[in-house]
Amino acid sequence: MAYLYGRPVAEKLRRRQIDVEYNKAGRVRRVYVDGKLAFVLRNNDGYLLPTLYGATFLERRLVLDPEAVEYVKEGRNVPAKYIVQAPQEARPYGEVAVIDPHGSVIAVGRLMYSARELTLKRGYAVRVRESLKKATESQKEPRQ
Repeated sequence: MAYLYGRPVAEKLRRRQIDVEYNKAGRVRRVYVDGKLAFVLRNNDGYLLPTLYGATFLERRLVLDPEAVEYVKEGRNVPAKYIVQAPQEARPYGEVAVIDPHGSVIAVGRLMYSARELTLKRGYAVRVRESLKKATESQKEPRQ
């Protein structure tokens, strides 16, 4: 975790109860923190991707303009012009938490630009993988 998301995230997780689910081959499949799904494994490269709950532990957070909050909650990608604040250590193609002005996580996704490129205010800055609306819809649907 420290390698992927930084030492502060690893320190936060160290004080929590962590359960790991493995697949048949003995590789990590999912990571649960305090009984809630926090990270899932991306198969092609072994990267641990945060869920909405896991994003609450991330240090790399983008603050959205209040105008775009409802738009992003629906699961749409984040336009660069609506980002109010971005961390300098944010890396392109890294995972980031998208938060509203009040500090609540509303989405998690892949950052498409570096922090410096975000100042250009062009294009979509974050490709949203999971948002509040998507998460609540998937919880309501019965598994088959």
